[in-house]
Amino acid sequence: MTRNNEPEHTAGATPTPDASTQVPAYPDSGAETTPESPKPTTVKRRTLAGSTWVAMIVGALLLILLLIFIMQNQQAVELTLFAWTFTVPAGIGVLLAAIAGALIMALVGGVRMLELRRELKKLR
Repeated sequence: MTRNNEPEHTAGATPTPDASTQVPAYPDSGAETTPESPKPTTVKRRTLAGSTWVAMIVGALLLILLLIFIMQNQQAVELTLFAWTFTVPAGIGVLLAAIAGALIMALVGGVRMLELRRELKKLR
């Protein structure tokens, strides 16, 4: 046995470093440091074209799924909206509801954009 109750090293074994002789991972505050020029990092930034491309692919996949849903749900259902009553295939009814929801969402988003533009004009 050697110091710190470590076994003696044999010819084929690799020695393990003693914990007391390890150098700390942070630099010493008293040591001089030379200013190094920062290395340029290559950061891939998202572009509008790239984001649009991904959105188009996702949208196309969703349309394919919606088309499959419409084709599998051809049984006629009766839909009532206020005083009107419609008889349409179930898939088409879901498609019409999705379109109505998207239009409402676009309307709300447009109103919010107009509010933000007014606030911006007031600040100028």
